[in-house]
Amino acid sequence: MTLNDLVTEAEYGDVLNGVKDLLKETYCITEHEADSVVNRTLDNVDVFLDDYIPYIQSLKTIQGDLRETLDEHLKQAVDNEHTLQLKMTNDAAIWLAYECIRRFCKRNF
Repeated sequence: MTLNDLVTEAEYGDVLNGVKDLLKETYCITEHEADSVVNRTLDNVDVFLDDYIPYIQSLKTIQGDLRETLDEHLKQAVDNEHTLQLKMTNDAAIWLAYECIRRFCKRNF
């Protein structure tokens, strides 16, 4: 797993800029010096990233399980005697619960 597996190109650029800002604030160095430090760092990132792989795998499992639960809820049949209104209400409740959980995970993980 590499950093590019975790973030988009745009996010990666934002992260690099944030790291450079932290370096400049923490060590009182110039932008050029921060660029140099970040460039030297890129080869070492994988060593530290390896420690996070078990957590990432767990999060992917949880994400898959959440999606399966959503799919199962959506598959549950509504009795013929129930109206379309009830089905829409159930679908909306399912989607609302799933989206709130997804955003919670995104924000906290």
